Order: sequence, then C-alpha cells, then structure tokens
Amino acid sequence: MDSLKAWIMLLRISGLGDAGVTRLAQEIASPADLWSHPEQIDDLDWISQTVKEQLRNPVEPEDWPRITKLVEKYSIKYITITDADYPAQLKTIFDPPPILYYRGQWREELFQRDFAVVGTRKASAYGIAQTRRITLELARAGFTIVSGLAFGVDGAAHTAALDAGGQTLAVMGTGTDQIYPSRHRELAAGILEKGGLLISERCPGSRAERWHFPTRNRIISGLSLGTLVIEGSRKSGALLTSKFAMDQNRDVFALPGDVNRPEAEGPNYLIKLGAKIVTSAQDILEEYQLMMHSAGEQLPEMTPDEKNLYKLLLKHRPEIQFDLLLMESQLEMGELSTLLLMLELKGLIRKTAGNNIAPLF
Repeated sequence: MDSLKAWIMLLRISGLGDAGVTRLAQEIASPADLWSHPEQIDDLDWISQTVKEQLRNPVEPEDWPRITKLVEKYSIKYITITDADYPAQLKTIFDPPPILYYRGQWREELFQRDFAVVGTRKASAYGIAQTRRITLELARAGFTIVSGLAFGVDGAAHTAALDAGGQTLAVMGTGTDQIYPSRHRELAAGILEKGGLLISERCPGSRAERWHFPTRNRIISGLSLGTLVIEGSRKSGALLTSKFAMDQNRDVFALPGDVNRPEAEGPNYLIKLGAKIVTSAQDILEEYQLMMHSAGEQLPEMTPDEKNLYKLLLKHRPEIQFDLLLMESQLEMGELSTLLLMLELKGLIRKTAGNNIAPLF
C-alpha cells in the first residue's frame, strides 16, 4: 500500500484522533505495515473495539485520485512525526500534527532558529512599518521567520524576511496547493524561490475553512522559539497564537500600541500578562543573548564531532544541562568538555547559570 495513502486512511479513522494516530504510528513499523499484517490490531489493547473494527476494515479515501494528481502537479511532499527530520521543537508540543505536507526543499537548517511574527489582517500603517523594521533585523540575525501567509502583518513579515535575504516558513490553514488569500500567490512563489517552505497539516486539496486556522496557529508557535504579536484584538488569531505559545512554554513578545486603537488591545493585554515589550529587534535578540549578523554570514568551521554536538545543542535550545547533554551525547566527560571548550572558543555557545550550555546561532 502507498505510504501516504496509509497515513491518510489512518488519520481519517473516527475516534482515533491525532494523539492516537501518533501513538499508533510509534508502536508499529508504519501505517502501511499495519494493514499488511492486520494481526497487530488485536495487540493494541488501548484502542477501543469500535476503532479496531475500522482498522480491520479500512476504507480507501474517495479523493485519493485527486490527491495524487495534486501531489504530482504541485510537487507536494510530506514528513511524519516518526521521521528523523520532523522538527524537534514542534514534536515537543502537546498535540503535534502527525503529518506535515510541504512544498519546497526541506532542510534541517530551516528549523534551527525559528521565530514567529503574527498579527491582524487589518494592520495599521504603524503595524506594517514596525513589522517590517523588526523582521528585517531578525532575519538578518539568522532567524527563520514563521507566519501564516495572511493579509496584514503575516504578509509583511514574510516579505521583510525575503527582502533581508533570510528564510521564511508559511504555515497554512489550507492544503499547500491552495494559496489563501489568492492575492498572495506571488508571495508564496517568492518564499519557495528563496528556499523557504509552504507547510500545512491539511491534505492536498483542502480549501479554506474557518476552523482550520485556529488549529494551524499551534504549529506556528510550536515551530518557534518565541512569538511576537504586532497588532490584534483580544479575540484575534494572533492572540490565540500567543496563547498556544504560552501553553507550549515558548516566549511571548508584544509591540506596545496606542491604547485608543482597537488593534493595539491584544498586544497591550499581553504586556499586562507579562509578555516582553518589543520596540526593536534588539529586545528579542537580547532575550536569546544573540548578536546581529548578516543572514549570509557563515558559521565558524567545525569538525564532524563538533558539528554533531552542536546539532544536539540546537535540538535542546535555548539551553541544556551539562549532565543531560553528557547522557544524550553518549560521550566521555573529558571528550565532551573538550568539544564544548572548542565550541565556546569559536563563539558558538555560552555557559549559563546552573551548569547549562546554550547555542548562540
């Protein structure tokens, strides 16, 4: 059975849900293997009999022919939560999507330091100007900018990242073949042309539905170290994204605004709750103790062992305790200490309180 078809069939089992699909996928070789060896179903004692009956009698997706055509036409690929390249940051949230469809070239470096910039579709001139000013510097500092491809702040954030020569990810509430809003087709093409990605948990062919966008927002915050809210009301999607970020134990930042303007209500409310006030990109960079540099600047050359250790550090950003790093790296203490010293001398890491190590890029 085709692997993608098997995943879609599994995701459409009533009563299983994303969490159930993830658990099941982690317990079996693959969804396709489940139906090749259906005797495995009887061993799944945590699954209800109703769900087991559906698993024993799988239904092929009626829209499968259309999906395959769209996949081919738009060069849509997918990655699942059981794949090694699934974003480490996203995997740690409460309800990570079991599958992500994407267009573009999936590269590990796109997920090393992501930051979300979100806000209202009806942004003011001030909001658009501040989005551009701050995002330009964040992208130049090496952040991959994450947003939702919507009008207003989202579009301004994506555009600024591209203008800075940086990278940006558009997390969509539709299938990746359905550019919404349609006026952002040129922007979407620019994201792909410059090496970014269009990402969605929605199956190819999925059109814009109101309920798709709130759940999409958890992916925006889940991919990111932090989320900056530019403008929006207290009931806006941007505020929902910030709530997801808080629930996911991610940093929340807000741009202060005129108390007389409704679009400033959301960020000002977040500041009352403890979000960090942002008046420049430096406020964000200082939080991660980073320095501004050119987006095209190369990291210092590393040996293979240094590179492997640095990748492990990135997976545990913003920092990791030395003893945990020792256990996960499976290195001898002397070897680990030497590698950390070399990374520190190259300006790639810093040591923090509590015997923790933090990557700087």
